[in-house]
Amino acid sequence: MTKTEQNLNAPSKPYRRALVLSGLATAAIAGLPQVASGRAMAGGMTLDEFIALSSRLTERPASSLDRGMAQRILDALYSQGKLNQLAILAQDTSAQPALAAELRAAWFAGLLPGHGSSPVGYEHALVWSAAAFLHVPGTCGGPTGYWAQPPSPHA
Repeated sequence: MTKTEQNLNAPSKPYRRALVLSGLATAAIAGLPQVASGRAMAGGMTLDEFIALSSRLTERPASSLDRGMAQRILDALYSQGKLNQLAILAQDTSAQPALAAELRAAWFAGLLPGHGSSPVGYEHALVWSAAAFLHVPGTCGGPTGYWAQPPSPHA
């Protein structure tokens, strides 16, 4: 067989490269946490259960917590291998004080401590609801001069 015939029968470099890349992509996708609303993760906690736990920790109604942000926090905890600690925390909110503090910080700041303070939901952070005049930087809080008006009295 001549060298030309060998080249025609051998897979091309772009084909091999695509094959390797698709294999890597498949492996990466298979390794992602498969969490969906209502479906339990390996540790047995569903997104709704995580939101209920977060509601207890932040003392905010579960309906006020953003589901997308909750999913990102839960995914990050899963990737950090903290599901067992999370299950313990769900049973007793004083059992894992460091994790409880980490979750509160994530919900209020929109950043998950560790791994370079990963953003998980800056726009939906609870800090913006701590006072009526707070709003996400770069967004409008009201008409021009709204900050000069006295706050409305609470009943």
